[in-house]
This record gives sequence, structure tokens and C-alpha cells, in this order.
Amino acid sequence: MRELDEEERHLLRALDGPLPTGDLIAMVRDLGEILRNRGHVIQANVAELAADRLETLDARAQA
Repeated sequence: MRELDEEERHLLRALDGPLPTGDLIAMVRDLGEILRNRGHVIQANVAELAADRLETLDARAQA
């Protein structure tokens, strides 16, 4: 397994703290876009479905 670079370590530190749900949803959507651009269509679809589900759960929690 390779060593994480500084940017990856920074992102992991940010994710380890409190993260607003809206930011998490945006990150998962961005991940889906990155995966799709790399040709990983199935994984991109899973990420997009996860983002949709998070939005639904967040809306229910806010109601």
C-alpha cells in the first residue's frame, strides 16, 4: 500500500472532524464525477446514489 501524500492526509484530517452534511453530499457527488471521468461508471453510479440517499435522509432529519 502506498504512502498518502500531503493533500490526501489533509483531506483525511478534515474528514475526521465535524463535517456538515451538505459538504459531505457535495464531496460524494464530486467523487462520482471523478470516477465517471476515469471510466468507472458503476462506482460513479454508486456514489451518486449515495449522495441522493444522504440528501433524502438529511431532508427527513430537517423535517
